[in-house]
Amino acid sequence: MSTPKSGRQSPQDIPRKPVPAPVTDATPAKPSRSFGPIACLAATLLGTGILSWNWIISGTPLLLCSLFLGEWNGRRVLSWLPLWAIFTTLNFAYIVAATSWLLFWTFTALCYSTILISSLFQFEYVARVVRHRCRKLLRHVLFIQDRIGLFDLPALEIDTDTIGLFVVRGLTIELSTLTATAYGVEVGVKLDSDMELAIQTDKVVVKLFRRIEIGDVYANVKGSDEMSFGAIQSWPNPRDMKKDQFIATDTPILNAALASRRTASSDLQEKMDGLSEHDTSSKPVKKLSPDDEKARDEYEKMIKIITETSTSHLALKWLKKIAKEREIEGVLETDTNLRAAVSAHVHNDPTIAHPPRKSIRLTTLRHNNHPKIKIFLHRLPLLYRLLLNPISYFHPIFINSVTSTGSGKWFVSLMKKHFFKHYSSSDAEVRRLEGRISAWLADANFAVGLSNLFCTGYVPVDTDYDIECKFKIGDLLAHRTLPEAVGLTQVIHLGGADATFVLPSFLLPHHEHLMPTILTDFEELQLDQEVQDAAGTPKAVQLRKNLERRRRDETVMKIAVHGHLPALFDQELLNFVAATVKATKVIEVEKGHEELVLKRAATDKLELEVRRTDSITAESAGSDTISTGSAGSVESANTEQTDPGTLASQASQASQNSQASLARSSTFSNRMNQTFKGMNTKMKEGWRKAGINTVNVVANDRWIAKIVGNIMRKLERAQGDVGYSGVIPLPLAVYRMKAEKESKLLR
Repeated sequence: MSTPKSGRQSPQDIPRKPVPAPVTDATPAKPSRSFGPIACLAATLLGTGILSWNWIISGTPLLLCSLFLGEWNGRRVLSWLPLWAIFTTLNFAYIVAATSWLLFWTFTALCYSTILISSLFQFEYVARVVRHRCRKLLRHVLFIQDRIGLFDLPALEIDTDTIGLFVVRGLTIELSTLTATAYGVEVGVKLDSDMELAIQTDKVVVKLFRRIEIGDVYANVKGSDEMSFGAIQSWPNPRDMKKDQFIATDTPILNAALASRRTASSDLQEKMDGLSEHDTSSKPVKKLSPDDEKARDEYEKMIKIITETSTSHLALKWLKKIAKEREIEGVLETDTNLRAAVSAHVHNDPTIAHPPRKSIRLTTLRHNNHPKIKIFLHRLPLLYRLLLNPISYFHPIFINSVTSTGSGKWFVSLMKKHFFKHYSSSDAEVRRLEGRISAWLADANFAVGLSNLFCTGYVPVDTDYDIECKFKIGDLLAHRTLPEAVGLTQVIHLGGADATFVLPSFLLPHHEHLMPTILTDFEELQLDQEVQDAAGTPKAVQLRKNLERRRRDETVMKIAVHGHLPALFDQELLNFVAATVKATKVIEVEKGHEELVLKRAATDKLELEVRRTDSITAESAGSDTISTGSAGSVESANTEQTDPGTLASQASQASQNSQASLARSSTFSNRMNQTFKGMNTKMKEGWRKAGINTVNVVANDRWIAKIVGNIMRKLERAQGDVGYSGVIPLPLAVYRMKAEKESKLLR
């Protein structure tokens, strides 16, 4: 090998020592076994023979032997705690418990319970036998190692003031980590006669006293034509619970969910072709094999079926397939765009895509509470706060994303009903603006996506503090999506948001003793006097608002919502806002003209009534004059003995002259009123047309879009927060009706 002329070797020429390859062993190293546990076991057996039988009956030596054997096998529970510490503490606890028969039997029960639980973790044979027996007893439950899988669960039917259905297709409980995992969660709630909310997510993980983790959530708001529970009515009266079953079948809401599922099954099957090998219907669990491996395979198969047959998973695969066929995969390259497209796609699916055939009614669960238990909980409201305080503190909620979608057709129907009303039929400009707005809304769905949500709640133990709920949102986007064509446009993008809700503590159950009393006359006078004393100060406005709430018997929920700038807006949204603003101005002009027309019609009707009354009064007055004149003529005739025919002709001539003068005056007045009324109507109509023309000329679409665009461009560079803070009134009459009269022990 040649070397450089400088006599130095290059790095490639320097000889290297061979590096030995790392030795890998496929089998893990077995735990080293020491003779310490054997020595402790021997000491325990020796002590068992020497000491009294009470020590043996208490279960202390059996528990120690199980721990020593677990240490020998390398699978001892509480492996971080030394054996000698456990040995010393357990024997010291036995010595204390032996002083009382109550403590002794309590200690004995705890010992044997601990032996059973620890043996499940330490000895595979015991765990296998227990799982085998439990599989035979519980046919719809899977036992795999330290996990318990529950499938084919009945739905929770909400049949109180709100109608809804809560479905969990699978539930897994892991004992070693105290973790519960729910698969295939679907919720359908009827909010109003023409509004329904459908929520679904594939996975929810509840880590006890640590956190709650939720995956991608899809919430769809559906209108009257898209609802699954539209024909279901709430219960007007309480049912007869004596004839009710705990597990209900063929209830109206279950039948409605199944009917909606069958109606949409053909469309869903077309989308499923080539996407999934499993059926989407809810399958009950079959009879399990006692073998652990087969049970594990059955468990994994059920989880796979639930995951692959969810509507969001099918929509995701279908969208990727269509995007690949149309060569527009770049549209769905980001997670936010993909979630918006999935949410828009599942909007037309049934509210509950996998309804079970059994349910448990919420009213049945509430009815099963024993009256004495209810009275006990009512008299100790402090227990509620002591229970809710650690639950709210130790269980913050982390949500990967929430995507809410609404149909553009539903938005069009709402605007037609509450915004445009009948004005589009009376004005061509309103009709043109309605066409523009409807064209942008009707063919699309609108999805609002919230990413990286962090939710916390605080329920105080001290009732002097309020209940607080806080939401932090990492990212906020709004998309306009076309369901059939894989196309979506981002219309709004915020840098995040946060919201805070504050509720008074007396809204908790069994806390009606903290509610403000109904306003009395004396208290009203006092509050009114306080308002008068604080006149001219900002405090007066607050006291006046408080007095009005007390009169209406209301409390308030404080709400504060802030969006984090900067914000990005799409040009199509600006054009839509411009058209909406212009339509608002034109409708205001039309509304003002309509009010004037109605007011003028009422005035004309009142004037007609007055004229009719005046004419009747004038006629009666004229007849009284004639009769009085005739009577005077008769009297003068009797006195002066004048000719009667002459007096009668004079009286008739006088009455004709008075009626002719009244007719001439009324005709002239009517003509003048009609002339001025016509001029006024023409002037009003002219002013109305001039106002609409002014709106069309001055507030044209381009001008409004330019003004809105300038504001939005400033928001794209701005820093800080923008939002709303206010209160939402809550009537107290509903809470007073549920109040109970029993006294309180611990408030």
